[in-house]
Amino acid sequence: MTKRILLLGFLCAFLSNCDSKKNQYPEQFRAQLLCYVGTICPTQRGVKYGILGDSWTDLALGVPLIESLRVQLEKNYNYKMVGSTLAGQTMATIYQTGTHTRVIDEAGPDIKYMLLSLGGNDVQGNPAKYVGRFAAEKQERFNLVQTTLLNMIRTGNAYKVQKYGGAPLLWIIHGYDFSNPDVPSRPDSTGCRPTMKAAGLTDTEITSLVVDGLVDYNNMLRDITTREPQLRYIDLRATLGGSPASSAGNLWDCIHPNTGGFGLIAKKYVSALEGYTSYEK
Repeated sequence: MTKRILLLGFLCAFLSNCDSKKNQYPEQFRAQLLCYVGTICPTQRGVKYGILGDSWTDLALGVPLIESLRVQLEKNYNYKMVGSTLAGQTMATIYQTGTHTRVIDEAGPDIKYMLLSLGGNDVQGNPAKYVGRFAAEKQERFNLVQTTLLNMIRTGNAYKVQKYGGAPLLWIIHGYDFSNPDVPSRPDSTGCRPTMKAAGLTDTEITSLVVDGLVDYNNMLRDITTREPQLRYIDLRATLGGSPASSAGNLWDCIHPNTGGFGLIAKKYVSALEGYTSYEK
């Protein structure tokens, strides 16, 4: 609850920073932003999809600066969804704040699917923690992601069935495609070679994290689906010109696709999604 209050405070401050902001952020945009990022929106009807995501679904507080995965799904493939998508979100924070159950509330009784675009920040955030204990830190992070994902699915489904009845949700998570740590990016961008070297990682450890670690992460997600019947996995590797690194022409920075890159990601994602959902929208 405290974290949600902080989020509300941040959004309110962002949206009401004196009268000069009124033209820049009209009321329609304010409402959209609060709903898009903070899941602060009225319960909707006929919505079958919830979505929880990080910067691969929203890079700039609901503004389509780059047409990320969520924008592609809504704009180019006509999916209707509600959720919380915000750069920097982690799976752990989503679960700890109960955001997954708020999305179920606000999607309404017709919700059937929960789309997950999470995990990258849990694994790659705060790279300095890897220094001097790389293997142990990696295993601890993978274990936390696995535990958090399973708890999110099971508590979310218990909540949905108790609130609305019917079948539990089908949760659909994608892995990430390969990054390119050497693409010029903003200073201190997570996942970029200069940032990781400044944190103390060696080139060997960087390769182990961004190449081998990505393969291991995707394999872990696939393995979890064998133990959790309500989870499906979408493999997005080799969509952007890799491995071992995605093509710079498909990237906005070292870890995020540009609009064209997200278009390639969305095409592959939707092809798999349709198979899991029988083309429902």
